[in-house]
Amino acid sequence: MVTQERLLGNLLLRYRLGTALIWLGVSTWVPFIFLRVIGQRPAFIWFLPFHLAGVIGGARLRSAARRELGLVPARRNWLHTAGHGLILLGILVWAPYLYLKLVAGQPVEIMNFLPFHLIGVFGGVGLYGIGILLRRHTG
Repeated sequence: MVTQERLLGNLLLRYRLGTALIWLGVSTWVPFIFLRVIGQRPAFIWFLPFHLAGVIGGARLRSAARRELGLVPARRNWLHTAGHGLILLGILVWAPYLYLKLVAGQPVEIMNFLPFHLIGVFGGVGLYGIGILLRRHTG
């Protein structure tokens, strides 16, 4: 017989595994950036699938675990909304890159787009985190 406590433990484990997958997906770029800094030109395509699998897979796993735990999303404030908007803009930075590379066939340098992606994503996560902290502090 499966106890309620065991089910809760499994859901929490899946939530934590999702968080770990997100961090692994993000940290995929550490060796890429290191190789770029020392003057190598690693192939972007070898890192992208691991990044996307970790970040998207981890986010989906966390979302499913939260839903099954019955956690009601907190009321969103303007920082939460702005954070999600910045994250979305950071992701959409890749649309012109993909267009230029795949459709127009032009040589495109990844490093011209990566800083804007990182600013959007990290800035959005920062705003989202500040919103959570303010919500906890104010009640």
